[in-house]
Amino acid sequence: MVELAPLRGLHYNLNMVPDLAQVVTPPYDVISPAQQSAFYIQHPYNMVRLILPRTKSADTPENNRYTRARRDFNAWQQAGILVREPQPTIYYWETTFNYEGRRLTRGGLVGLVRLEPFESGVVRPHEKTFSATKNDRFQLMQQCQAHFSPIFSLYPDPKNQVLDTLRQGRPATPLFAFEDADGFKQRFYRVTNPEILGDTVNKMAELSIYIADGHHRYETALAYQDWLRRQFPTASPRAPFNYVLMYLSNLLDDNLIILPAHRLLVTHRLAQFDESQLLAQLPEYFDLQKFTPSVGDFAANGTQLAAALAQAGETGTALGLAAPGSRIWLLKLKPGVMNGRLAADIPPALAQLDVMALNYLIFEKIMGLSRQEQDDEETFKYASTAAQALEAVACGRVGLAFLLNPTRIAQVQEVAAAGLIMPRKSTYFYPKILAGLVIHPINPQEEVGL
Repeated sequence: MVELAPLRGLHYNLNMVPDLAQVVTPPYDVISPAQQSAFYIQHPYNMVRLILPRTKSADTPENNRYTRARRDFNAWQQAGILVREPQPTIYYWETTFNYEGRRLTRGGLVGLVRLEPFESGVVRPHEKTFSATKNDRFQLMQQCQAHFSPIFSLYPDPKNQVLDTLRQGRPATPLFAFEDADGFKQRFYRVTNPEILGDTVNKMAELSIYIADGHHRYETALAYQDWLRRQFPTASPRAPFNYVLMYLSNLLDDNLIILPAHRLLVTHRLAQFDESQLLAQLPEYFDLQKFTPSVGDFAANGTQLAAALAQAGETGTALGLAAPGSRIWLLKLKPGVMNGRLAADIPPALAQLDVMALNYLIFEKIMGLSRQEQDDEETFKYASTAAQALEAVACGRVGLAFLLNPTRIAQVQEVAAAGLIMPRKSTYFYPKILAGLVIHPINPQEEVGL
């Protein structure tokens, strides 16, 4: 069963930092180097200094990006920039945003969830992770002893009982209300009524949790839990390191949006890459159609390409391929390829995924890429829009872009429920969860709960 718990979190002191839009950030893994620099300049207390601190050429084991994050984190608490909640709290969070001409509001809660190994089936992943990223997050957690960013997770609640219960207990005035850098309206309420919290906890206990975004941080939290258990063998079962900070939203909410995660390949890093060989072998598995957009500027054709890809995907798996020289193809998977003898060892829940056809047929079968090459974050980049993918090819940052339709919510649920794992970056839940509204400090001597 899911064990949800309130926390005494740390959050910004509005008397010291009145404009939260200046200090909150997206999750660390979608912050580009240019954005990192901009966040550093934007405000001296911006969260980027904690979640994605800069590396310096003179770094040593004693003075490095992780130790600097620890010093900033401690200094901000001592100076009253970050303040501690006086009582256990679960937060109710609303985000209002525009998507494809619609005005949507996604609701969610932020609290602590007891860490469970994936084998228990209580918390279910759906994506593979990168080893180097988990090592990076572990070193940061060791130094700072905190969860800075909530993991974005989902749960199926047909009657929306969990959020309705918490919403009833929210105060009239939010703790935070502001418009972020993307123009999204954020409203963040603290709920402290013990009866409401207890009811919310009980309703959540009956459900399952699917990680939407934050697999690396969840696996890192498990590793950190093991590390601290060895150091504090007599710590309480309710010690904070046995829990992880989560944002939880209803899987069945119509306002839940998944964007695609297009693959961008830095082909010069692939020793055996041969574009002509790739194009010659694709017809074995796909029907190829040259895409000829009406707009002359290659990078400006993202909207047209996304629409054509969506239409092609209505009757099966469809991919887009963009190459230098303003060349674009639509690839339509031939009938029976992914459910025949070729892919007999792939479970049906995975075989239906567009990203699985891309990884298995193109990256492995045709291009011969090893798992290590596909695990290389310098070789594989990602974009959430077709325009971004085309721009990356047009300006020469990458040598190829493979474009996908978004993975559907039902597919995420089916894969996770079957105990299976999708390829890395199979989903891009939108909008991302901001880092900086609440932090979970981890003191092994404390206990979590009411």
